[in-house]
Amino acid sequence: MPTLPHYLERIVSAITSISLFAFVAAAHSGTPAFKDIEALRTEVISRLKVDGRVKAVTPDPADPARLSVTTVHSGKDRNLEVDVTNLLGRLRQLPPEEVETEIRRFLNVLVLTDTDRSFDAEHLIANIRPREHLDAFKGDAAPEKGPAYEELAGDVVVLYQIDGEDSLDSVPMSAVGSRSLAQLRQLAMANIDKQISKVRQERIREGISIFTVEGDEAISPALLLTDKFWALLELQFPDGVVIAIPRRDAIFVFDKRLPKAIHIARTLIAKVFRDEPDLLSEYVFERRNGTLQIVAEQ
Repeated sequence: MPTLPHYLERIVSAITSISLFAFVAAAHSGTPAFKDIEALRTEVISRLKVDGRVKAVTPDPADPARLSVTTVHSGKDRNLEVDVTNLLGRLRQLPPEEVETEIRRFLNVLVLTDTDRSFDAEHLIANIRPREHLDAFKGDAAPEKGPAYEELAGDVVVLYQIDGEDSLDSVPMSAVGSRSLAQLRQLAMANIDKQISKVRQERIREGISIFTVEGDEAISPALLLTDKFWALLELQFPDGVVIAIPRRDAIFVFDKRLPKAIHIARTLIAKVFRDEPDLLSEYVFERRNGTLQIVAEQ
């Protein structure tokens, strides 16, 4: 993770002495020229609009990371749903002089090449995404054009995605063939389990940690869907945890034995939703009966 900034530390003393809130804006602060994911998307859109192979570009009003692109190849339109989350993650790790090259590579490989992407079972994951992600498909008369997803809890759903090198692509129902949601889930969970060795834990203080998938932070929330991740947590937090996922690139874990754990989690979430655009959930969660569920208001 990038070096933690300090601009949020002033609010910590009102709750606890931890530096948790300093983490909140860390991901965005290390990105040269882009203050957040929406700024990166704006840059990508501006470049696509001046390319003759691009017929239309539309930002997703419900998701600052996503855009719809229509390109023309061999006289035929090709519609793409593009997510720049993974691109932002890579740019955070690059020196400033390499950012421009990486953006050009992203556009050439993902958007402008004349290739058809198909179902990729080896890279299928079940990720946690905002319910608003589905808004772009409302009113579509053809259900097969909508994404493969399942209900989860509160303001989030389980969205089936292909975790490609350059982006996270939603899987349309038309691409799954005869596979059922249960079969998709089985494939996805197996692929997420393979990421356990890449899980990085950053201990903020006793009883509070942040978990990410190193090198693929955009799929970090997906860990909450697999038993292997919860088994890892149980070893450290035998009395259980509460979870916050206000951002799409990290899981905030609070030991239930920690005084005011839920209050700290709610304050963190409120801060993220006030200051950042790349949002996931406003709820605090826990696991009950093997499923992620909302923690009741206190």
